[in-house]
Amino acid sequence: MKELFKTEKYGAPVLVLEYSIDADSPSVYKAWTELEIFKKWFCPTGFTVALAELDAKPGGYFRIHMKSPEGEIYPTKGEYILLEKPHRIVYKDSWDDDRPQNDTTIAEVIFEAVGDKTKLKLYSSFATEKQQDEVLKSGVVDGWKMFFDNLNKVLKK
Repeated sequence: MKELFKTEKYGAPVLVLEYSIDADSPSVYKAWTELEIFKKWFCPTGFTVALAELDAKPGGYFRIHMKSPEGEIYPTKGEYILLEKPHRIVYKDSWDDDRPQNDTTIAEVIFEAVGDKTKLKLYSSFATEKQQDEVLKSGVVDGWKMFFDNLNKVLKK
């Protein structure tokens, strides 16, 4: 595996998640980079997608606004830094609004073929220790697990 993505501001990943997906790595990569598949799983269970856009290329972006059953919108966006089909995606991640605390994280997703399945590894790096603490306290680990469960369900169909 290549060395993980780092910048002067974003060092070694702090949050590392692994998940087994019941699909080959090209299919999993496609689910992250094609809008019609992406919006089927990149949203909490029970939520709907209020807005979804995606332009998967370096310098491109995604936007997805998730709507809770109570009608609250959770807007998120990402800017693609690196795409290595079908093995790796690196992107900046933040909220898609003007909230005062909106520091960007760097997410790196590795798709590793294991037989006919894919080991998905998600690495997140934070700009500050405060941001890291806030994100980790927000339930992000459970949220990603829900997203990965949704991804698995979408790709099994």
